Amino acid sequence: MSMRTIKNILVGVVALLGLIAGEAFAQAQTANVTVSAVVPKACRFYTASSSMTIEHVATPGLIDPTSLINATGSTTLNYRCTNTVSPRFDIDTSGVPASPKTRTVALTSPSGNMNADITVTATGGAGTGLGAGNDKIATISGAITPANFGGAAPDTYSKIVTIGIEAIP
Repeated sequence: MSMRTIKNILVGVVALLGLIAGEAFAQAQTANVTVSAVVPKACRFYTASSSMTIEHVATPGLIDPTSLINATGSTTLNYRCTNTVSPRFDIDTSGVPASPKTRTVALTSPSGNMNADITVTATGGAGTGLGAGNDKIATISGAITPANFGGAAPDTYSKIVTIGIEAIP
């Protein structure tokens, strides 16, 4: 073996020892890990359904067709939103959620249709979390004006109204 070959081998061995030593120095007993979690804005109903009868107080369960005042009714739904998040509502997927939200819907019967104004209001305010015990109240109210019930045929008018809820972005 020539001196040059021996010298090249020694340079290679020294370089290899340097890499091994460098790796040993790069090792540590601790390391940092960044941990994150995202809680999104969310609102959900915790009442599956409810019923509302629009009526005159003087004639419970009925509309007095001779009355000059609106027939009204109300019901409630429980909701929960993530902490500090406020809800907004949609009625029959109008596509424009708001709080409060009002929409005119057509109640139907075999005798015809009768319009009712439906309003949803978050009477419970902003959410305090989605866990048990954090229920808030959404009030759904309805009104039928004398112009709508005054000429209606005697019948039972109804409609299943879908109420949507979402977190205010």
